[in-house]
Amino acid sequence: MAEPKKCRQCGGTFLYTTNDDLCFSCIQKNELEFQKIKNFLKEHPRSSVALISTTLDISVATIQKFIDEGRLEMVDKIIIDD
Repeated sequence: MAEPKKCRQCGGTFLYTTNDDLCFSCIQKNELEFQKIKNFLKEHPRSSVALISTTLDISVATIQKFIDEGRLEMVDKIIIDD
């Protein structure tokens, strides 16, 4: 059964039906940002977090979250996508 929950990212209320702490809108935004990073790395492999952040206007914290989740991997302070 769905119950109301506060989104960890945007603070909005959504009906909680899974183990995720994010609303559908934030999940979609995160996936879009991940795809942007992945596409950027195809063109510019082994880019730094700072370069990715600056070029794509995606926060370092968001990139770090993808690293922490294992979706991106750092190699000598450069990023590769899995």
